[in-house]
Amino acid sequence: MKRKYQLMSLALVAVLGLIAGAIYAAGHGGSESEVRINAIRLDDGRVELGVQQRDSDGEWGERQLPEYRFLRPTSSGVWLNSSPVHLVTERPHDEGSMGEATTSVDAMGEPEAISEPVEIPVPVPAELYCVIHHGSDDDPFWSQFNAVAMANAAELGLTNVEVEGHTDVAEQAAAIADCIDQGALGIASSIPDPEGLQDVLNSARANGAFLVTFNSGADVAGLVGSTVHYGLNDRAAGELAGREFTDAGLTGTLLCVSHEPVNVGLQDRCDGLASAYAGSIEQVALPDGSLTDPVVAGTAIATAIGEHDAAGVLVLNAALSNVAIGTVQQLQSEALVGSIGRSQFSLVQVYEGQLLFAIDDGAIPQASHVMLSLKNVDSSSSARAMLALTAQQAPDTTTMLIRPVALDKDYIDSLPSGWMDQVCALAAQLGPDQAPSFCTQ
Repeated sequence: MKRKYQLMSLALVAVLGLIAGAIYAAGHGGSESEVRINAIRLDDGRVELGVQQRDSDGEWGERQLPEYRFLRPTSSGVWLNSSPVHLVTERPHDEGSMGEATTSVDAMGEPEAISEPVEIPVPVPAELYCVIHHGSDDDPFWSQFNAVAMANAAELGLTNVEVEGHTDVAEQAAAIADCIDQGALGIASSIPDPEGLQDVLNSARANGAFLVTFNSGADVAGLVGSTVHYGLNDRAAGELAGREFTDAGLTGTLLCVSHEPVNVGLQDRCDGLASAYAGSIEQVALPDGSLTDPVVAGTAIATAIGEHDAAGVLVLNAALSNVAIGTVQQLQSEALVGSIGRSQFSLVQVYEGQLLFAIDDGAIPQASHVMLSLKNVDSSSSARAMLALTAQQAPDTTTMLIRPVALDKDYIDSLPSGWMDQVCALAAQLGPDQAPSFCTQ
């Protein structure tokens, strides 16, 4: 992640122009007195200023610290003032004076011009909120999630939000750690691999971040200090898929095709499928990167269909629906295809019999709920007060799971009349090759 707000160290040192190398007793006919500016950056980002004067022996004297000497991080190009300091200058032994004289110098170095300190309002960057997940931009689910999350952030007035995905759990953990280092007020994360993310998520909560979890990992959200978890009820989605295959009369082996090597949510889907289907289940792990490589994915699915004489194929991502449908057709297999995950084509594919069902995986509501939760932290003093609690003291995680709904034949029969006309009108805008077969009837 890149920091959106950086401390302007060089500008802060030059901002004052406190003394331009020499102070002289103007109007008193005195000699020059050499001074220098001191500056030190503090741990919190402020810069503290001081002044030293060279004495007659050529040594630098004790550091003099103005009452108003701390500079907060600010934008470049803005001059700031300290309060005055009093420097001692030597006077010549003339008829009107002897010894030393005191000269008061303000921020611009003008003698005898003691001014009140000026409070310059400094823009405060908006609180940082991070949304870190395990998805790829090439994944249609996460692509939609990202777009909805950023659109909702803008609508809600959250101006400093970072949304990103990392398919490697170590990179996801590193991104979360970076958000912690930046002092993010709110962090939202999926939990595909609890073992790989538990430490960094506990650290986020312990360091005062409001922690939201979503998508995979509902069962372990409480172990990482999550205040609220949003996601699809993955096990229930798998159970619904098992009932759909059973209702279609299948009794043979079903393939549960997983596109990610480690994801507790996908495993829950396969476990749910096994619990609701009377026949046997074979899990098929696709090679890494196959979600965007239809040849690799299709080859793996075709091999598994042949090895197990599969009666059905359940894919766990909408991007694999077309691959599975095409593979079954190429093999001239009678296997039925179902999907947990829907695309813009799912409804038509179900209507035309290519797809037995598609279960909505809830990208839009998940993104919306996550951003609403972060907005609540941004605007609610009571929510911010909860951040004083440690993960161990926090109340039990509130888990909000989306009830799965299958787009199947019964669903289509319940649609209002005219839905096909709307599909055809949309297809006409996309191009003739996008039109389903019923548009030409």
